[in-house]
Amino acid sequence: MKRLLHALFIFNLLANVVTERANCRIINKWQDKTVTLICTGLTNLTILKEGYSNSTSITISDSRIYNIPGYSFERFGASLVTLDLHGSDIQTISPAAFGNLTKLENLLLWGNKLTTVNYEWFLNMNVYSLKTLDVSFNDISMIYDMVFTMLPNLENFYFDYNKIEIINFQMFDYLRNLKNVKFEKNPWFWGYRAHLTWKFETMNVNYGKDWDEWEWMNAAIKECSQNGYGVIPQDTVLDCIVENLLNYTYELFSTEQQDTKCIREAQQLVRCMRPKNITGNTDNETARRILEDYTAILPTMFRSNVLFKPPQIRIP
Repeated sequence: MKRLLHALFIFNLLANVVTERANCRIINKWQDKTVTLICTGLTNLTILKEGYSNSTSITISDSRIYNIPGYSFERFGASLVTLDLHGSDIQTISPAAFGNLTKLENLLLWGNKLTTVNYEWFLNMNVYSLKTLDVSFNDISMIYDMVFTMLPNLENFYFDYNKIEIINFQMFDYLRNLKNVKFEKNPWFWGYRAHLTWKFETMNVNYGKDWDEWEWMNAAIKECSQNGYGVIPQDTVLDCIVENLLNYTYELFSTEQQDTKCIREAQQLVRCMRPKNITGNTDNETARRILEDYTAILPTMFRSNVLFKPPQIRIP
């Protein structure tokens, strides 16, 4: 029995072999048949020439790699499933940067300084294998339309915490396998935000809500549109929504209810928040302008917060 326990102990030690190489380490899990290459503190990707070519996962973090050159990972093309390049000051990605990757399923680029999501990144790779794309916590203001057409099997798309104001929401029709989306904490124009929410609900896609819960807005948009107030993003639709919201509030507080402390405080809050109309706008117009600036009033989290609580890899 003792010999058996010793044999199991030695087997477990050999099952997870960790090899140190400069700023990188290799974790070889023979039981799972996975080889993980983890690197930190890099300034370029030349060290990858020394890595195991059969790596199934590569994680690079806490580095200063300003550009990802083309075909940077092609020697891992036959085995690489997950590529995680987060928190590494990446500003640009060259065309075909992920060229010759035939099995890549998860591409994680969160926490960098990217400004666009370009279709040229995915040239000469097996785009049909990619299931997860995470570009959250960047400076992205634009996602090229062709990106959607090139990733037909994408299931998880995370582009929250960026600087996107407008997007071609119709392009999501190309992502027929889409299951999960994160797009909050962007300075959306209200019409595009409403379009996206409505789109994902129609597609039965799970989207992150957090504090910006707009399901009530979807119901109001549908009601106002059906009653002839136009279509989003026309101001007439938003005026109708605001009018219905204010009318509901007035009716709520004008009805006879039990005079509880909660109701008194709510009524006082409404009176205090009523704006002083120095612009000559009606109440509806004033409320509409406040609603349009909703996302600007609540600033997004600064990137450094992830140092205290790093986001988890979101691969369902």
